[in-house]
Amino acid sequence: MSVTRTVAINDLTPQELAHLFTGMDSVNQARFFANIWTIAKAWPGAGWCQQSCAIIEKADADARSAIKSLAEHLELAA
Repeated sequence: MSVTRTVAINDLTPQELAHLFTGMDSVNQARFFANIWTIAKAWPGAGWCQQSCAIIEKADADARSAIKSLAEHLELAA
């Protein structure tokens, strides 16, 4: 016999999410970004483009470094 339980987590912090993300292998980290895009591309109006600008506006030096490094590697892979 098995029991399936669904638990809603409504207060996950950015720090907790970061720990979960960094615990994933590269395949699942890539899938994480793919899933973000799957959700965000359906946003109305400026959508992800506007959100990207808002993220960068609020990003500190560490966040900017992480985003820049990821973008640079993306350019190398293209």
